Amino acid sequence: MAYFWLNQRENYQGYGDVEGEVYNYRSNVPGHRKLSAGDRFVYYRPGEYVIFGGGTIGEIETETADSDQGNGGLTEYYAHIEEYREVDPPVPVRDIKHEISFLADRDGLRGVPQNSIYEISLADFEAIAGAAGIEDLLPDE
Repeated sequence: MAYFWLNQRENYQGYGDVEGEVYNYRSNVPGHRKLSAGDRFVYYRPGEYVIFGGGTIGEIETETADSDQGNGGLTEYYAHIEEYREVDPPVPVRDIKHEISFLADRDGLRGVPQNSIYEISLADFEAIAGAAGIEDLLPDE
């Protein structure tokens, strides 16, 4: 099992995302080969700088498109989401950055992952899940 930070823009056009149900990404996204069924994740909203949910990756469907379909022949991945937990209200990353190893020593929010799929450590996942109130997503000891 691995742990991820997934960027999810609100109402983002061009992808088949259904928030809390399906996470759609393509084969040109860094980290696309790392995500697999059983992995845990937190959702991050770029622009709002908040953690707003988390869950477990279920089945991942793939769809290879022809280059004439407008995506350059990239493979589309549809990660079905299980055990989704909404974080309400969302947690501002600025409030918990000192607990996240890849942000703690940076000024402001420099270091926030820009890639859609970013693998994080178990310790970072635990800190984020704890602050967001979604501890039930933590692995059993």
